[in-house]
Amino acid sequence: MAISLLVISFGIVVWNVGSVGTGNHHPAANPERAMSQRVQRNVNRPVSASLSRQIREMARQRTEAKYMGAGLSLEETIARFLDEDTPMSERRVHAFRLAMEHTREADAVLRRVLAGAAAEDRACMAELIGQTRSSRAQKWLWPLLGDSDESVVLAAIRGLSMIGGDKVSSGLEKVLTNREAPETVRLEAAVALGAIGSDLSQTALLDALGQGASEALATEILRGLGQSEFSLISPVFSSYLAAPSTTSEMRVVAIEALAYSSDDAIDFLLETAAGDSDPEVRASAAWAVSAHQTVNHLGGPLAEMAVSEPEPDVRRRLYEAMLCQVEVPADPVLPAVMAEEDAAARIAGFNVLGNLARQQPSSEARATFDRQVATELRRLATGENSLNLQMRAVFALRRAGTPAAMQALAAIAEEGNERISAAARNGLRASTP
Repeated sequence: MAISLLVISFGIVVWNVGSVGTGNHHPAANPERAMSQRVQRNVNRPVSASLSRQIREMARQRTEAKYMGAGLSLEETIARFLDEDTPMSERRVHAFRLAMEHTREADAVLRRVLAGAAAEDRACMAELIGQTRSSRAQKWLWPLLGDSDESVVLAAIRGLSMIGGDKVSSGLEKVLTNREAPETVRLEAAVALGAIGSDLSQTALLDALGQGASEALATEILRGLGQSEFSLISPVFSSYLAAPSTTSEMRVVAIEALAYSSDDAIDFLLETAAGDSDPEVRASAAWAVSAHQTVNHLGGPLAEMAVSEPEPDVRRRLYEAMLCQVEVPADPVLPAVMAEEDAAARIAGFNVLGNLARQQPSSEARATFDRQVATELRRLATGENSLNLQMRAVFALRRAGTPAAMQALAAIAEEGNERISAAARNGLRASTP
């Protein structure tokens, strides 16, 4: 019950504030410029890290209690595990407890069932064994790397990644660098090494990157490396981005990976967003800056970059990055936003103006928002636009919280479709003392 309430609370925070997660990331009107699936998966990572840790810890405790068969003796657990009249989907959960017990009887039973189970069940049990996070549980997983079914091999790698440690990292490095192994298996090994995040696992990824990996494999290696302290990976990323053989797409991948890195990556990302010749790379760098949501002193530099940036998609990303900043200069930003012709960039800029309207009540930004922007956002939220753009229009009004913004939200609550009306009503309720 506790974890359910925590998850629900977290969802309410994300939805109502509209300033975290995808609330800061406005999709392009042009489908070809929309966020990639990879980026969409990454967007939510920086949000409420401490809350996420609590959720994960409570989930871990709940999972362990479930799989330990609360209230069952070891003999009863073994009996249920061996009961062939019960579907294996119900029996296999007991693999977790048997892997935790480390008794001869538990080992013998687990070995017996694993040997005869279907591939789907072997894979499920492999991940459950990994969830024990016990180094002794490795003895069940290493043999599964030679399983005849690839799904079982992948599950064993995921299980090993949950256990971690130098022995696991060394073993997975061999999988990663084995050119005779299937690409999917090597990809899973790269993901696992990135998740482990130890010095040894990061070294393994660095070595693999220098051995001419395929683009798919290099993508996972870069994402894994991106989770490291930037000071440790800066030379490698700089060289990789500068290499003539690195394609535009892979340069984007490398930059996006730094959304996961430490905050000292910010200077590198700002330099890239301001000066790279490739607009796709500049846009990705601006997005990666916005993912570092605890860095909030960049309002001035981001505003300067947005004013001079020729590409609307890059400006959109720069506006998004401004949403987490505590001081954004209104004078250069206001005319730039009001001159935007690209729909997605304009609404992203309106969200910045919404923040300024709330933070600077006597500014021209506030006056312009109430006089012109609120009415335009009402039309955008209720017109023939994508749901994402409509929702961003509502977010901008909710950020502002001015009387004109509240009037626009009230109108949207009456005129909008079901989801947009609900978002507007939530904004009105949130503003009520």
